[in-house]
Amino acid sequence: MFYAWNFTLAHNQSEATKTKHELYLEKGTVTRCEIVFPVGCANLVFVHIDDSLHQVYPKDPTYKFIGDGTTITCTDEYEIKEEPFTLQFHGWNTDEIYDHTITVRIQLVPAKEILHRVVGEVMRITKLTRPS
Repeated sequence: MFYAWNFTLAHNQSEATKTKHELYLEKGTVTRCEIVFPVGCANLVFVHIDDSLHQVYPKDPTYKFIGDGTTITCTDEYEIKEEPFTLQFHGWNTDEIYDHTITVRIQLVPAKEILHRVVGEVMRITKLTRPS
């Protein structure tokens, strides 16, 4: 499953006045997260993705993503296994003149699909067949 959101960050924000949004997902494993900074951000827009009280992307909470005409791609897997099955977007724009729109894309493998993949792989490896 693919999810995508656009977040417009107003100009002249600080980390104290950052924009926060819930990213509604489902139970499963995030296999890819992309954050798109359009041309013009000039490294003045800061973003991180959290799960409740801890930062997930980037992993180290002392860092935030910034960019200008770049897409940051994270491929480390992150399991979402407890309700409410959400992550949180945090972003702020220190540009004094322009608002900027950031795109967040998440690829998630639902938990039910993971189970089917595991069972199928076990059957393939052990050469088991489905009963007729």
